[in-house]
Amino acid sequence: METRFQRVFLVSLMLGILPTFSATVLAFNVDDMVPTEIERRDVLENILDSENFELGAQIGLLSIEDFESNLWVSGHFAYHINEYFYAKALYGFSKAGTSSFEKLVNVPPLLTNEQRKLKYYGLNIGYNLLPGEVFLSKDIALNSMFSIELGGGSTEFAGNNQFTINLTANYRLFLTDWLTWDIAMSDYIFDTSVTGENKTTHNLNFTTGIAFYF
Repeated sequence: METRFQRVFLVSLMLGILPTFSATVLAFNVDDMVPTEIERRDVLENILDSENFELGAQIGLLSIEDFESNLWVSGHFAYHINEYFYAKALYGFSKAGTSSFEKLVNVPPLLTNEQRKLKYYGLNIGYNLLPGEVFLSKDIALNSMFSIELGGGSTEFAGNNQFTINLTANYRLFLTDWLTWDIAMSDYIFDTSVTGENKTTHNLNFTTGIAFYF
C-alpha cells in the first residue's frame, strides 16, 4: 500500500514539474533563437516603367480601290494617356498603280505620275483591349496587346485633298519593355471621283513594323 502511494505521489510530482520544465526550455530556446536587436535593411522598391511616348515605323500594302495594291510606308508618334487610351499622329504614303478601267479600255492614263502619289496624315484615338501573353517556348513568354483605333485626317490623291476616316485594329508584341513588334489592319475611307463616278472608297491597309517607347 505504501509503495502504491509512493508511485502515485511520484507520478503527480512529475506531472506538475514537466510542464514547467518544458515551458522553461521552450522559452529558453525561443529567447536563444530570436535576437534582441533586429538589423534593419534598406529595401529598394521596383520602379515601374513609365514610358508614355511612342515612335514607330511601318511598311506594308495599301489596296487603293480601283488602283491595285501598292507599297505603303508610314510613321507615327503616339502619347499614352493612361493604360487604356492613347492618341496617335500618323503619316503615310503610297503610289497608285494602273486602274482596272485603264487596263480594260485603251484610253490615256487617268492620272499623271504626280497625281498617283497618295499621302495621308491624321490623328487617331486608340483603346487597349485584351492584354495577354504569347508563349514562344515553355520558358519564354512575351506580353502582347490588342487595340482598336478610330480617327480622321486628310488624304491627298489625284490632285485633291479628301477628308478621311481611319479604322485600325492593331496587335502589339512586346519584345522588351521599350520595343514592340506591331501588326495592323486599317481601312482608309474617303470619297473620290477619279473614275468619273462619285463614290466612297474603302482602301484596306496591312502593315507590320516596330515601335520604340521612351
